[in-house]
Amino acid sequence: MTALPIISSPVQPLVSAIGGVQHRIASALVDGFSQWWQMPLLVVGLVAVAAWISWMYRRDAAELPRGVGLLLAALRLGAMAALVAAFFDLQRTAEHEIVFPSRVAVMVDSSASMTLPAGLFQDGPLQTPVAGETAANRAQRALDVLQGGGLLAALAPRHEVSVWRFDADAESITVLAVAGGEAASAGEAASAGEAASAGETASAGSSTEKDRGSDEPATAPAGDWRAQLQPRGFETRIGEALLRVVDQEPAGALAGVILLTDGGNNAGVDPAAAAGALVKAQVPLFAFGAGSERLPANVRVADILVPSRVFPGDRFSVQAYLQSQGLVGQTVKVELAELPDAVPSGARPVEGGRVLDVSEVALAADGELAAVRFDIPGLETPGRRNLVIRVTAPAADQNPLDNQQTAEVEVVDRVTQVLLMAGGPTREYQFMRNVLERDKSFSVDVLLGTAVRGASQDARRILESFPATAEELSTYDCIVAFDFDWRLLDAAAQSRLERWVARESGGLVLVAGNIFMDAWLADPQTTLIRGLYPIELRRAGQSLVDEPAGFEEPMPLQFTRDGQEAEFLWLAGSRIANQTVWSEFKGFYACFDAAVAKPGATVYARVLPPGPAGPRGDGLGPDGNRGKIALAGQLYGSGNVFHIGSGETWRLRAIDDALFERISTQLVRHVSQGRLLAGSRRARLMVERDRYAVGANVLVRLVTADGDGAAALSTATCRAEGPDGVPVRVPLSSDPGRPGVMQGGFIASREGGWRIDVDLGDGSGEMLSRRIQARLPDRELERPRLDRGLLERLGALTGGAAHFLADAPWGAEESAALAARIPDRSRREYETGAPDGTFKRRLNAFLLAAGTGLLCLEWIIRRLVKLA
Repeated sequence: MTALPIISSPVQPLVSAIGGVQHRIASALVDGFSQWWQMPLLVVGLVAVAAWISWMYRRDAAELPRGVGLLLAALRLGAMAALVAAFFDLQRTAEHEIVFPSRVAVMVDSSASMTLPAGLFQDGPLQTPVAGETAANRAQRALDVLQGGGLLAALAPRHEVSVWRFDADAESITVLAVAGGEAASAGEAASAGEAASAGETASAGSSTEKDRGSDEPATAPAGDWRAQLQPRGFETRIGEALLRVVDQEPAGALAGVILLTDGGNNAGVDPAAAAGALVKAQVPLFAFGAGSERLPANVRVADILVPSRVFPGDRFSVQAYLQSQGLVGQTVKVELAELPDAVPSGARPVEGGRVLDVSEVALAADGELAAVRFDIPGLETPGRRNLVIRVTAPAADQNPLDNQQTAEVEVVDRVTQVLLMAGGPTREYQFMRNVLERDKSFSVDVLLGTAVRGASQDARRILESFPATAEELSTYDCIVAFDFDWRLLDAAAQSRLERWVARESGGLVLVAGNIFMDAWLADPQTTLIRGLYPIELRRAGQSLVDEPAGFEEPMPLQFTRDGQEAEFLWLAGSRIANQTVWSEFKGFYACFDAAVAKPGATVYARVLPPGPAGPRGDGLGPDGNRGKIALAGQLYGSGNVFHIGSGETWRLRAIDDALFERISTQLVRHVSQGRLLAGSRRARLMVERDRYAVGANVLVRLVTADGDGAAALSTATCRAEGPDGVPVRVPLSSDPGRPGVMQGGFIASREGGWRIDVDLGDGSGEMLSRRIQARLPDRELERPRLDRGLLERLGALTGGAAHFLADAPWGAEESAALAARIPDRSRREYETGAPDGTFKRRLNAFLLAAGTGLLCLEWIIRRLVKLA
């Protein structure tokens, strides 16, 4: 069997097919007529010439036999006809029949709520699954409709299928061409559909982890469009997605829209209003609802916030959020416990452990979050600790699997050693120095490039020069450079800095400035420093960009999706609260002029110029892809490098002093985490952060500590284990740009704790482990139920229908019936090719020969009959 052909395209052109070729002979003279009277006038003229020739020969041949007179008149008329044919400019052209097929857009919801189990809200208590089994989620049910339900196979004979994913934005994934073209038989179409159904189902949740087991890779093959439908969005904007599909699909060819979603629209345009565009285009919408609108009584631990690192004996807090349905006002007991070192994996609840604190909390209204806080006096013994939040649920609770959630905290017995390097006494440097100096978890040394000997600073030590040996440099966990003049470092010092970041997991924060940056960028001796930046420093003259108004208006920050998910940049405890606080920040008055990030780097925020060119006038999207990079980072070897395009984050103090303190400490801890979690002496296991949104891609890096190269880690294997206990193999490959670095990735497809284990494979049994937390975005948590009314309304408004997967199964017969309701909007057009030059030459030669031949013959006959 042959699978459905795929046409990968970022836009949505119709995939045309040539139906046949026809040849046509036409007159260029006649085709060029533009007035109605030209053709009649030509006909009258030709008739007049023919009549005049006939009349003349009737007079000339009056005394000759009748047959000779008719022959002479015919020869003269023939010669005149050849002349007229040449005058008509006859041309032969080829006409190609082009078939533009009908198009059906299939929209698949890729928001995080699609990772919820499809059968979560059925009546009756849920059974604890057998270890290794996973319940089908909503995204898997949606893909089952397309493949197992035969919908793609039913559409294939008559329509192209354009596959879209949508959440906070909408994006075209691929176009599946008509099966076998227009002439394909029904059997061929069915064959293609069966092949598509039998293909690997890289589901939006976990690529069917249950069937894949531990031997299949975590990532789908490149080009598998199913893998791109994995849920990862933090919002569901059905209305805006519908408008984008209508706008991007070819006008007149779109025959229908198939929408697979749970209907949980929580942002953007009202879908019912957006359906007006479909009504205007006479395009029916057929909606498939996954999940259930009935939410039985249930309480779940929605999220747990635990500091990634604490110091022995230091007091810290643990915040948990409970979400309930049908239990409003009831009081439940919540306990915080410390689990033993060996935590059993899988979906079964973990019992036992040392109880640290117990509290009672009243459950909030349906879908809302109730917070519970535990203040822990401290953990004495250094090391990694596993903490668990457990809820003693009421008897009415029907899902005991979500009544607890675990998290990991690292108890470290050392303070973070920070070196601040400043080109001058900037405000950014002074405020950050004060913040870190007041925090006892940091120890601060400073190096001022322009300070005179004996200058006084609030710091532990004031360095007169950059650390002269690798041993001195290795005492620091983080270096923050404020517009530092890197020309002060010789080649050996720059090499020590680069190796400290790449091999010793050093954290480096680079703050741009307008004093020394131009100068050191122009110096070719600073190549190693340029290589550390996560942005492209493409020309030596790059500098800070100021507004034409003379810094009178700030440039607001626009956070990318990565920036919105990066909790080390959060200024509040939740995503929505963080967005609210950042929206109050007016922005930077200047930013380094760089718009391109290096491969592998992550852009967290860009600055946008105010006025018509920015978000106030052009409707620039939330990713700010036309602005200058304000915040960006990258994993460099085993270290972490972060770039700030302007030394103006201190302006956050205009809102609240605590905001600048928060982002300063969070940023330093983020980039220095590799030093505090060093792990094995042979290698270090690195991830970008500790908390991810459901559906996010988790980049895993394994870095040799001694720089022996990737061959030293060639036998290492990596596996990730989700909250359901299903292991996922994470293939590791060497990074060609950085020797000694192995990297891989997987999708955090389910909510809860994930454990990453790396076996170095050297026979020692040494294992590197790291835990991360995956959580559903706030808006996706608020309304997880199926919105049946919305989907039924969309179907009714557009002349389509709505089907709900919880009500009845979907099979091949239903798919065939739906496909029959979608009209065929294919069309045929004819494209005329260039004139046939060979035909033109041969025709002209023939007409010339015929005309002269006839005239010569006429002259000979006239001579024979003695006619003048």
